[in-house]
Amino acid sequence: MVAQRKTVILLAILLLAPLSTATDNSVETNVSEREIAAANWYEIQPVQTSQSSLKSLDYSLSLETGSFDPLNNDLPKSRLDDSNDHRSTGMAIVQLKHHTGASLYQLVEEYDLFILDNLGSSNWLVRLSAPNDLIRLQEDESVRWAGPMMPGWRISDSVDKTTDFISVIPAPDLKTSALEILAVDLVAMGADEAWCGLHLCEVKGHPNLESLARDGRIIWSEEAHEIRLTNAVAGAIVGIPEIRNSSLGLDGSGEKITFTDTGIDQDHPDISGRIAGVYTQYGLDPSPADSNGGHGTHVAITIAGDGSVDANAEGIAPGSYIVAYALEHDPTGIFGRIGSIYDMLNHAEQEGSRVAVNAWGLNGNYGAYTADSRSVDVFVSDNPEFLPIFSAGDDPSQNSSKVMAPSTAKNVLSVGASTTSPSGNVANFSSLGPSLDGRVKPDIVAPGVAICSGRAEEAAIPIGTSCGSGSHSNGNDMYMALSGSSQATAVAGGSVSLIREFIREDVGISTPTAALLKAVTINGALDLGTPNIPNAEEGWGQVSVTGSVMPEYNGINLNTYHDNSRTLTAGFSTLYQFDLDPTSGIEVTLAWTDVAGSANAPQGESRLVNDLDLRLTAPDGTVYKGNVFANGFSTPNGVHDSVNNVERIKISPNSVLPSGKWQLIVNHAGGLDQAYALVVTADATLDEKADLLAFDGSIFPSSESPLQNDLITLRLSWLNQGTSDAGQFKVKLEDLTEGTVVFEGTRQSLDAGLVDSLTIYHTFTSTGDHNMRLTVDVDSQIDEINDELNGINNNVEEMTITVSALGVRLVALDENGQEDPNVVNQTINPALAEGYTWPVVLKHEGTGQESVKLQLSQVQVPHPIRDDLLLPTEDTWSRSSDMSGPFTLSPMGQSGDSIYLNITMNDDDADLSGQTKRFAMAGTYVMDVTAKYSNNPGVKHTIRLQLVVEEVKDVQVAPAGTSGLEAIPGGSTAFSISVRNIGNSPAVYDLDCVSENRWVVELGGSNSSSYSFEPLDILEYLPMQVRLYVPPVAEGLPAAGSTDSITCSVTSQTDLSLNITETVTLSVKSLESFSTELIDDEGIAVGPASYAKDVNVDTGERLNLSLMIENTGNAPLDLTVRVNPELTTWTIQVRTDAQTNNREVTIEILPGQSGEVKFEILVSPVAERNDENRLVIKTSQDVSNFIINETTLVVKDEIGLMISQPTGGTLDVTPNGEFTYTTMIIENTGNSQISLEWDNSLPLDGWDVGFAAPPTVLGPRETTDLTIGIKSPVNALTTTTFDVGIYATINNGFETLQVSESYPIKVLSGAYCALEYDEDSRPLLGIDRNGKSKQTFTIKNTGNIPLDSTVTATTDAKDWEVSLSMDSIENLAPGDTLSAEVEVGTNDDTAAGIEEIILTCGLATATLEISVKNTQSQGGLFGIVSPTIAYSIIGALLLGIAIVARRIKKSAPKDNSGEDLVAPDAHSIPDDGARMRAVMESVVGQESLASGGVSAEEIADALAKSIPSLPPPSAPKMAPKGRPPSALPAGRPPVAIPQGRPPKPTPSPAPAVQTPPMQTGPPLPPGGLPPGWTMEQWQYYGHQWLAQQGQQ
Repeated sequence: MVAQRKTVILLAILLLAPLSTATDNSVETNVSEREIAAANWYEIQPVQTSQSSLKSLDYSLSLETGSFDPLNNDLPKSRLDDSNDHRSTGMAIVQLKHHTGASLYQLVEEYDLFILDNLGSSNWLVRLSAPNDLIRLQEDESVRWAGPMMPGWRISDSVDKTTDFISVIPAPDLKTSALEILAVDLVAMGADEAWCGLHLCEVKGHPNLESLARDGRIIWSEEAHEIRLTNAVAGAIVGIPEIRNSSLGLDGSGEKITFTDTGIDQDHPDISGRIAGVYTQYGLDPSPADSNGGHGTHVAITIAGDGSVDANAEGIAPGSYIVAYALEHDPTGIFGRIGSIYDMLNHAEQEGSRVAVNAWGLNGNYGAYTADSRSVDVFVSDNPEFLPIFSAGDDPSQNSSKVMAPSTAKNVLSVGASTTSPSGNVANFSSLGPSLDGRVKPDIVAPGVAICSGRAEEAAIPIGTSCGSGSHSNGNDMYMALSGSSQATAVAGGSVSLIREFIREDVGISTPTAALLKAVTINGALDLGTPNIPNAEEGWGQVSVTGSVMPEYNGINLNTYHDNSRTLTAGFSTLYQFDLDPTSGIEVTLAWTDVAGSANAPQGESRLVNDLDLRLTAPDGTVYKGNVFANGFSTPNGVHDSVNNVERIKISPNSVLPSGKWQLIVNHAGGLDQAYALVVTADATLDEKADLLAFDGSIFPSSESPLQNDLITLRLSWLNQGTSDAGQFKVKLEDLTEGTVVFEGTRQSLDAGLVDSLTIYHTFTSTGDHNMRLTVDVDSQIDEINDELNGINNNVEEMTITVSALGVRLVALDENGQEDPNVVNQTINPALAEGYTWPVVLKHEGTGQESVKLQLSQVQVPHPIRDDLLLPTEDTWSRSSDMSGPFTLSPMGQSGDSIYLNITMNDDDADLSGQTKRFAMAGTYVMDVTAKYSNNPGVKHTIRLQLVVEEVKDVQVAPAGTSGLEAIPGGSTAFSISVRNIGNSPAVYDLDCVSENRWVVELGGSNSSSYSFEPLDILEYLPMQVRLYVPPVAEGLPAAGSTDSITCSVTSQTDLSLNITETVTLSVKSLESFSTELIDDEGIAVGPASYAKDVNVDTGERLNLSLMIENTGNAPLDLTVRVNPELTTWTIQVRTDAQTNNREVTIEILPGQSGEVKFEILVSPVAERNDENRLVIKTSQDVSNFIINETTLVVKDEIGLMISQPTGGTLDVTPNGEFTYTTMIIENTGNSQISLEWDNSLPLDGWDVGFAAPPTVLGPRETTDLTIGIKSPVNALTTTTFDVGIYATINNGFETLQVSESYPIKVLSGAYCALEYDEDSRPLLGIDRNGKSKQTFTIKNTGNIPLDSTVTATTDAKDWEVSLSMDSIENLAPGDTLSAEVEVGTNDDTAAGIEEIILTCGLATATLEISVKNTQSQGGLFGIVSPTIAYSIIGALLLGIAIVARRIKKSAPKDNSGEDLVAPDAHSIPDDGARMRAVMESVVGQESLASGGVSAEEIADALAKSIPSLPPPSAPKMAPKGRPPSALPAGRPPVAIPQGRPPKPTPSPAPAVQTPPMQTGPPLPPGGLPPGWTMEQWQYYGHQWLAQQGQQ
């Protein structure tokens, strides 16, 4: 019984699932993990479908205004109440006595109602076909109450005159064209803007609220809220655990995942080649770029990145494709949507996506079921194979019910965030549930903390922190880390796609429903922390791919049973039976895609429409119900859930519960027909048995009321719903009333899951009720799950057929008027007829005269599977008889015993008379015609007329606005193509437009040249805008007058022969445009006029500016360039290659080419510091086409210093304890000479930092080298990191500036030798001849890696023998030492005197002195005495010479070195005389202290020529405004003179101060200090000013 154990070697579990323990049962190991997982999945079918009880109803009508019983309570009142509103809008509320689809469908058919909304339970908002139908509904037996839908009930209390944004739900019976009209009308009501899409409109502004409430096209209006991205940046940088391919081999292959976000970096290498589409039509601008925070790219690569740059940042589904929808407005960063969610998801569905990741939500209405939530539910209900996944949101405050809409929708997967820690917890920012109506939200959580994923290259303000490795071409990081439920949603989306891949490829379900995906995902989720699911933090737990596709318990692979989509009718249930061992636990998940909930009900009311219940019964009778939980597990009994459309049963591993037959029941407790998905995980097996089922409808007569002795057919059907094929078995049909066997026969084998049937002819010979019994497997030959021996006997089905006495008979006639029962089935060509008329004869076969009534049923459509069920038609069909009766018929055989009728069935929506024909809708239609006695209805006869309308495929294409299409380069124009379905069934058409020049063509609001129209109803008309773009000018092209040809084709997906084309011509208009850029004399752009930078100049400077002009149009340009200076005294010259003028020139530039206009400006020689001259340069083609460039020339000293970055950006240091030098380039970026003082930040202990001869003076724009030396401790590790700051204080005589840079230290990896020896011990000096001596030295590895090196000892001296105790070192650890010896020997020829031996180890060297004892005469002092005595004598002589020299120096006369001219605190920099010459160049006086042979008269003459307005020098007040002498043009104080520069000026010098200076200086003039002078300057240069003014 226990499921077969199979060997597994579990690899790293996807999605943070804990590692499972594998057991080795010594089975074959060549079976892949994926094959094992697939082998444990089984499709299941219910053992039985039976009738069950409905839930009792409380009959409350719940609206936002309040809940009330419309029969027993007063209705809510408002000023907008209007009891006659239904007469204009047709809107009414119907409350049924029973909440079943059968009750509702019957009303819809009988009264031709349109269902607008479910208002909870059995309350329905409907559209009446006629106002008086409300009275008829109120009298209907199935209706408890019916009344008008008051206008005031259709608008939320949250909407008032101050509401800026309103969500409007349009009625679902509006067609697409009507939605466009509604949007226009909303603006007419007073809205500023409005748009409408399927199931949702949004309004900006303040429309008239009464008009809004009374509009019958609107069923609900509420306040709208902005869209918000869900993201909270994490402090820690933690990548998600490795999610690599295990032997499951799941990577998302074959999946196409949609995501909606800020945009996407389409060039990111991690998703290169796997972007299936990028769309912007629902966003706020046409650019898909992720140019702000980069949120969208991070989400996309979390989903599908392949980690090509950094494998640690690999996404969840790296084999999948991405479809992106960009919603962000790039210039502002605003995130919003244009159009309804339904439209956007519908577009994604058409693109082939089946999973959509939406990492955003509405910033408001938290926990509420909003219009957006409802729109998503409508979409999934319409597209049951598409699963939208939404973020639950971020709420650091952790308040309850803060999940964001639309994740509050019933049919989505709502995702919260969990941590990435091994233990796993819900993130403290993840929004909490439940929804306001009490549903479990979020559904699941997924890892969302510090997710390392892709960063967009173009992201200007990235919202994450750097992680991973790699960088973009612009230097930006390739990855960043983010936290938030957005990231969790992306992880969940990728995970669901892996699960879907497994279900498709391995389980074999090619189109899994969204309900099945949701059920499987939730079923495998892990309960985080203490078992307590479901809860408001994690919902049903944390997503786990392996837990979903390969569940196990203690090494046992559990079986998974699934039912993808099974439909239940209200009041019925399905039964499943398992042979199950509960010791490994049981998990059951039921999910269904519910229809959209009420838009009007209070938020606290349940939005569930179709209520399914889950029940599990143990062999001992213990009952577990769905969602009855305590401490994370199901508990017995309890109350069925009536809120959620997900129900779970989870039994903890339990050895107490019995093994055996466990029965699982899915019950439909009320609502419409509902499909569901079911997943069961347990150590269980199915009984491999057949199970023959006779069901309701197994006996189907061709006539509901056959006549006595009338020949009819009986169709007999049965189903094998078991898991094994059935062998031969007997089938018997009995008439229990007559006690006869109608049929008995043997049937051959019936495969599991198939239906078998047969048709027999039969005649009833007696009237009245005939109880018929069908028995399958009469002799119990088949071993079944359920029969008379086991379980419930489902092999028998009974039916009562009422047989009427011979009295009346209806017979159809052929074209010749002959009776032919077969002509009841007819086929028409809809191009020729709108319906069909049958000639029928009504015959009386009774013995007396009778009054006979004729009754025609509604025209209906047969159910596609069950012949006994009929469905309403989409078109409006009428039925009629040319004579209505009642008819008085004579006895059979007499005149007047029959009457000939013409029975007509007609499609009233069809119209073949107009210019555009409207055909009858294709399909099969039936109508029952019944004749019966007026006074005895039991005597009757019915025939069924069937009409087949053939299908017609045709389309009408009408282009508009195709003549005279033209646009300028970079511009666009548009025409429209209207497509109209003139066939007789809904059809899908494709529109494709192709440009001959491959220019951009966009259809509708998309950015694609291909578009698939949504299915068009019959005669539905849909215009499509075709926008044509002329590309921007590039190198003068496209030229003016050139053309492009665009061909658009309309094709059918079902009729390949249909191809209608339209070709238009697009002409390129002339574009006269140009751009300008003003460049300064250093080649740097000045910038646009609005924020152009100033240009600093010097007095008398000659400045050159250039204006670059580019012809960006496609036509030649004749331009005029004129400069208008604010100060006209500055000389300006404007020139081109052909012209020179002082203000204006003209220039001609061809398309795609550029021209240059140069401006030469001579700054006035008398311009003073801070003088400004604003230049306005106007480049114009005509009075309306011009560009202004501006800049301001400012007479000002610039001060600045640039320190270049070292190579590699780091300061590299060797680890051997020696200085490592790095040279950088520094540049004086100013226009004046500066002095420099250098400093650095404090290094770590044991480190030294210093500068090697740093420069102290730099001229204007001068560059030079700066060398910094850094010494590390010995054996410094490469892991040592800190930054060294380099600080420069610069001064130009007027201002001081601090410049600093900081660079990281990088310790290089290397091994280094250090040689050490005892310098005091000198055993190698004075060696005996023919003797030897040794000296010991130490080798130390001062590096940070093991040392391998050779050791050598060399000498240039002759006749010496040198040897080492070792000549190599191997693997000497950092910091370790070795001792070695060098041995030297002499001989008779060894020369006396000191020689050297050089020891070498790597780059390190050491020099040892060697000598031989002097035993031979060598002459001189060393030949007379021993070396020791000779050295002593030489030392004594040198000491005496030094003493004599010192005494001579002290007695020498003092030299006037000029040091007394250096100002206090000034830099002592050698003066080359330039400063004094600069001072005197602007001074006119009687005497000159400057040397060089230039007289004062010559200086005055030169100044007079250069400055004509300067007065004679004899008038002191006419001197150059009293400015101090300077090296700069006239009158500026001295600057940057190396020798004797004045001290730094005081912060705010007061020119009129009379206080004597602290230092000795000339007396102040009567007026005090001259303007612009400081006291310090006066102390050292005042005498020159007095001489200049003739006062000295």
